Amino acid sequence: MKIYALLLASLLVVGFSGCGAETKPAASSQSASVKAIHKIAPASEKVFQEASTLYAKGQNREALLTCDKALEIDRENYKALSLKGLILALDVSPEQGIGQVLKALKINPDYTQAFYDMAMAQKLAKHYDESISYFRKVLAVDPKNTWSLYGIATNYADKKDKANALSYLRQAMALDPQHVRPEAMQQDHFAWLREDPDFLEIVK
Repeated sequence: MKIYALLLASLLVVGFSGCGAETKPAASSQSASVKAIHKIAPASEKVFQEASTLYAKGQNREALLTCDKALEIDRENYKALSLKGLILALDVSPEQGIGQVLKALKINPDYTQAFYDMAMAQKLAKHYDESISYFRKVLAVDPKNTWSLYGIATNYADKKDKANALSYLRQAMALDPQHVRPEAMQQDHFAWLREDPDFLEIVK
């Protein structure tokens, strides 16, 4: 599947700069009207971290089974639900994956990793506009998230929108040319632009 699995694994392991995994509590004056974010059971969190490590190593099947173990301990472990959704989207069915990530976001609507996982699942389902919307949610938290910028670029490329594809590709290249360049040069998304002088100017 034409997807950057290693990049996804890297993102999941290192997380997002400038944001935590969970939302900070609301100000006391608003606390009564804001739903408290579910606190993941420590044992379930530990198993999720094992799943995350397996996924980072490319052991998706084992990671999926481990996510299920984490969810047996705490069925509202939104981190495990989101990772499970991403793996299902990659290896089984994008639509199944979308369903799992939606469950994660219902539990914690501000879980940034789930925004990225949903963007990827929607992309795999060829729901390009929805994918762009979720990548933008990541960027609202982490404006310099290279792979969200690149993800938007590939969505616009798949939509054959050259202007927007190159605009976002240029932004991603400015942040991490060493890793973005080879992806842009070899992935199918930009195949139709590979001889385009404007594309070549960006990735040179």
